[in-house]
Amino acid sequence: MSSGLEVPTGGEDGYSNSKQKSSQFGSVESFLDMEKTRMFLMASASKITDRVTLDTIRPLPVFLGISGPSLCFAPNAFTPPSKKLDKNTAEKVSQRITLNFSYFLSNYAMIFIGTCIIVTLMHPAMIIYSSVVYFLWKGHKIMVENQTPLVVGGKDVGQYVTVELRTRILYIITAWVVVAYCFRPFMIVVNLTGLLVMFHAFMRDPKHIDSFNSPSSLMLPSGLGRQYGDESSLNSSSGDEGDSSGSEVVVEKIENNV
Repeated sequence: MSSGLEVPTGGEDGYSNSKQKSSQFGSVESFLDMEKTRMFLMASASKITDRVTLDTIRPLPVFLGISGPSLCFAPNAFTPPSKKLDKNTAEKVSQRITLNFSYFLSNYAMIFIGTCIIVTLMHPAMIIYSSVVYFLWKGHKIMVENQTPLVVGGKDVGQYVTVELRTRILYIITAWVVVAYCFRPFMIVVNLTGLLVMFHAFMRDPKHIDSFNSPSSLMLPSGLGRQYGDESSLNSSSGDEGDSSGSEVVVEKIENNV
């Protein structure tokens, strides 16, 4: 006998469907975030590669501050951005690093490449294992594309060792090689390059570059090269206040021209 009231069914199904939709929406959002991050990294890398060219590599005497026939370091080539700690010290350091990165970016890239080559040659085990992993992935890709059966001892073991299983095994091997043989050299390259580049960008005095009178200083984009030469007029200022005003004027010129 029916009571006239029907209890709606399918509540659990509706809840599971909504949960599945929300999980799918979350996965789509995470995929979009990954795509945005990838596009941002690619755009940043493209900007850097556009600026890093052979034409913008500064001569070694300019980069190292070497002057004179004796090839000695100039005494004022490497100086601290500020002679004392005050409220403007952080701004002076930021201006100095920005100027040097704008001018010596190609040289810093060459330091990174050279460090990578030297560190790689110092770790032959990394080269061997990385080559083995590369050829394993290459062979796996060829077998999958050509649908080549995996035959061992006259028996097709492809039904036991499937493509998915082989891919997972290769991922595990790759992760092991990266952690065991590639991580330490990578950290050496990053730390050594970062130390050298940051020391140079922090200590290299932009006002000293004018003393070389090199035509290569005119090769900066947006007329930044002349700004290094224009800074010679600031050398007459004495003390820390002169250094502060000089760097401020140069940064203002860069911001107006870029």
